[in-house]
Amino acid sequence: MMSPSDEERIVAMVDSFTKTVARNFSRNLKRAKANAEKHYSDEPVDYFLENLSHEDRYPSDYFVLYADELSCVVHSEALYKALCSLPEKQRNVLLFDFWYAFTDVEIAKRMEVTTRTVYNLRRRAFQAIRTFYEQGSSEP
Repeated sequence: MMSPSDEERIVAMVDSFTKTVARNFSRNLKRAKANAEKHYSDEPVDYFLENLSHEDRYPSDYFVLYADELSCVVHSEALYKALCSLPEKQRNVLLFDFWYAFTDVEIAKRMEVTTRTVYNLRRRAFQAIRTFYEQGSSEP
């Protein structure tokens, strides 16, 4: 048989456990209610559109350029036209630099030119693109 102090201790433990369970259950209910109120919208359609929608991308929404065997996706038609108007070497330097983040040394090795040539090709490409945008035409 248990002594009175053991029984009191067990009763106190059960009482404490019961209070903890009740307190946690109450907290969980309050959190669930607050969460539901936070995400509730008067119109369920708005809620679904806001939380479940995504933007579709189709191949016709972007343009692809190739530098050697590497593909580069361009989302702006104007930029695509400007890049297409460049000579191939200038275009490749820009694509390697901005799409693939190659260093000048890597670009030079890949194109079998000097780093100074890479610099000059990039500078001329920037000038041609600037002219293209300033003129607003399809040719630089």
